[in-house]
Amino acid sequence: MQVLKTISEIQYWRKKISEQNPDAKIGFVPTMGYLHAGHLELVKQCRKENEICIVSIFVNPVQFNDPEDLEKYPRDLTRDIYLLKSTDVDVLWAPSSAEIIGSRKPEIVLDYPHLTNKLCGAFRPGHFSGVLWIVHNLFYWIAPHRAYFGLKDYQQYLLIKKMTQDFRFPIEIIPHPIVRDPDGLALSSRNARLTPGGRIKALSLSKALFAAKTIFEGKEIVLAKDLKEALLSRLTQVKVEYAGCYHPETLEELPLESVVKEVLLAIAAYVDEVRLIDNLLLSKKT
Repeated sequence: MQVLKTISEIQYWRKKISEQNPDAKIGFVPTMGYLHAGHLELVKQCRKENEICIVSIFVNPVQFNDPEDLEKYPRDLTRDIYLLKSTDVDVLWAPSSAEIIGSRKPEIVLDYPHLTNKLCGAFRPGHFSGVLWIVHNLFYWIAPHRAYFGLKDYQQYLLIKKMTQDFRFPIEIIPHPIVRDPDGLALSSRNARLTPGGRIKALSLSKALFAAKTIFEGKEIVLAKDLKEALLSRLTQVKVEYAGCYHPETLEELPLESVVKEVLLAIAAYVDEVRLIDNLLLSKKT
């Protein structure tokens, strides 16, 4: 596995691939590091579906609206390299913040207000603009054929898919289902910050979602208010930022009295000082 650190190195690598193996499909998994089993599942799928597999690790400061959150975000590149070597990755690109951003701020603002002002974006102003800015640049420098994203960050997935279409990047955006621990907790790098007691509280997110799923699947007619009540009644041990029923494409919250046929159940909550998100996509089979 090659470990590259600079923009010039990744550009040179990409140029050599184009010259030496122009027909090879390149798969790309962008991450912020502190890898867990969910990331490794993305890498395994990428490895299986492409001749070349590249992973990036970059903690993007532009997407953090809280400096303390950025400071506390877990980092361990040595550990990540060790994990990736077991997955047969061809290239790890791990540039520094100084390399990618330096002292300047992005002059181009990428935003889709009809999507970014909902869910996480409503509570983290500027977050998704920062995400889209860096992912746009990563796509430009790496020029992959496929890019892989976990659906735990469902809103991010929708936005990146939209940006890819609008900029006409010839890249297929591949979603991957949420990877969970055996007890249901959605895997996240932020889980490393949970205390043992906090981890128990964090389980309430997935328990709430699956309780609502049971109601959705057990009734022929289900109202949004029934699902939302099922969520909120099981989230009493955490500080809820949002929890409800949303349209899977527009992210609009469904009216409480509406009959639900297809829905994104989504939660964001603080467990002590750690912000966690989780979701489930549900659909009535026809």
